[in-house]
Amino acid sequence: MNVIFCDIDGTFQEMGQEIPQVNFDAIYALQKQGDHFVFISGRGYAQLEELINQLDSECDMIFSNGGGHKLVGQPVEYNHCLSLDECKKAITILEERNIFYHLHTNEGIILKPVENYEENILALREKLAPMGDIGKQIMDFKENFFKTECYHVEDPLAYLVEHPEVKVMKIELMEASDAEHEKLRRLLGSDTAYVFSSFTQCLEVVDPKSSKGYAIKEFMNAYPEAVSYGIGDGENDLAMLEAVDVSLAVGNALDIVKAQCDRVIGDCADGGVGKFIFAELIK
Repeated sequence: MNVIFCDIDGTFQEMGQEIPQVNFDAIYALQKQGDHFVFISGRGYAQLEELINQLDSECDMIFSNGGGHKLVGQPVEYNHCLSLDECKKAITILEERNIFYHLHTNEGIILKPVENYEENILALREKLAPMGDIGKQIMDFKENFFKTECYHVEDPLAYLVEHPEVKVMKIELMEASDAEHEKLRRLLGSDTAYVFSSFTQCLEVVDPKSSKGYAIKEFMNAYPEAVSYGIGDGENDLAMLEAVDVSLAVGNALDIVKAQCDRVIGDCADGGVGKFIFAELIK
């Protein structure tokens, strides 16, 4: 049996673009021969709804970089969340430094009204300007998402205190300054919080056990004889790629990801995931 763990953004789907049909076809072909295809993403579960609706058959899903999972036929589980104390520490630092941040929770994404971050968003647009149309599309997509698809509160920390039932899977920030990124890594990281880059100009703060590598080890306990594959493109995929038997980078992956992988396959936009599966794994 094969178990294929696949990142979504930048790997299975180019952000804001349609998913190549070959990727869907590859999932169904794998399932037909008894293999497992597992989505493993930094997205929260609520952000996976659009993808789930496009699938003809259910897949196992690991979300929030291992913070939770939804296995076929089972309810959603939230495994490794940030404590309220850790949220207080991180949010206090981010507020003091005027950083654009948002909280991924079991109730969706929570952030202050986007109007509070107009200067931050403008700086991010300028930072991504050298990317041309792609940079503009990324920021248009994100700004629209933050305005229309998220829950806005004036004081996120006060909201968490008032709603102890809310589980925080991760705190994500976007910052234009590379120097500020390095400072934030040092300020936010600790024995109880892991900080990493997940996308262009983004950092995430998670529980140390909320990693793709840890989640894969937990998942594979149920399939000790299976061969595991991991496909990714970004820094948050490195733990996954280290945990699997066969590590694969899409052609558009970061150089540090390609350097760690056994092989480099086709680009995300060209359906590299699906084409690899059909060429190498479908009998």
